[in-house]
Amino acid sequence: MNIVTVKINGVDYNLKGDEKEEYLHRVAGYVDKKIKLISESNRKLSTTDVAVLTAVNAVDDLFKCDMAYQELCEEIQALEAKDKENKLQIETLQSHLQQVQQENQELLQKVECDNSQELLRSKDEEIDKLKAEISALKEASEKYLSDYNAYKAENKELKFQLQSARYKIIDLQNKLVENQINLVKVKKMNNPLINNGK
Repeated sequence: MNIVTVKINGVDYNLKGDEKEEYLHRVAGYVDKKIKLISESNRKLSTTDVAVLTAVNAVDDLFKCDMAYQELCEEIQALEAKDKENKLQIETLQSHLQQVQQENQELLQKVECDNSQELLRSKDEEIDKLKAEISALKEASEKYLSDYNAYKAENKELKFQLQSARYKIIDLQNKLVENQINLVKVKKMNNPLINNGK
């Protein structure tokens, strides 16, 4: 315990307390200042009256400080409650944000999937179109090949017929020559002038 000698209103007092000396001096200084203010404001007051009024003023200050402290405590509680509410709102918003982000991710995946499916559908359509074109080209090629083979066979047949016709013509020419020779022989035999001239 600390014992401190202080001067209040010109009189020395020994203060005892567990607080530090500095604190006890501050309390004494506060009381001394209040006493001086009250004494100077009304010099007719007795020492007892000054002491009582100082005590009343000090208690008034104490009550005001206590009220201010209570108000601050209430404000702190209100702020803590508001802070708690804000934290809950933040948690709710963060949860909602995570949910929205997850939904956005799912939508993005769905859009990518839809785009991929659309792209696949487009490619499938392109493939089907190309297959149809290839099929049409194959059919046309097969028709051209069939026509080519038919024309080739017909050409071969025509060549054969042409060759046969050539042989027939040669044969006919030979027969014609032979017939002309025979005709000349016959004419010679039937015409006495021709024979006599021999």
